[in-house]
Amino acid sequence: MRLFIAAAAAAFLVSAAPAQAQSVSIRNPAAFWSTLKAMGYAPTPITKADTVPEFDIEIEGFTTTLRLQGCTAGKDCKYMTLVASYSDVLNAPPTWMQKMNDEFDLLRIGTNDQGQLYMFGAYVIEGLPQSELKRIFDYWASDTAAIGQEAIDGGYTTGD
Repeated sequence: MRLFIAAAAAAFLVSAAPAQAQSVSIRNPAAFWSTLKAMGYAPTPITKADTVPEFDIEIEGFTTTLRLQGCTAGKDCKYMTLVASYSDVLNAPPTWMQKMNDEFDLLRIGTNDQGQLYMFGAYVIEGLPQSELKRIFDYWASDTAAIGQEAIDGGYTTGD
């Protein structure tokens, strides 16, 4: 009877244990792409697959370019970067961009060759649980919205 109770208790504890969190890997860009698709981020097809794999994803309705960096021949990547630009914010004043860089210290804000405001972030994510990757994307979405609102409030949008 004790053996039965012990076996039943062990079975209960195993079934009650939380499932192991799915971890993220960017060593294989195609597998990472599939993970993002399963998480609902709607990635576009991978480009530059043999060098610096990149694709766009949707984060809270905002298109963001995700690049896998530090790769060897497009594999075994070390970190990711996120880049987004605002087509309706042109030639923002340098003093305002510096203020945004000071306030959003984990991001870099600047202008691209077309004069559009952009934001950039780099993240080491290998081995993180998917929930942490989602949290990074949630912060990215929040910062994207906040910087956009700052641009609107400052009168730096073109009205597009």
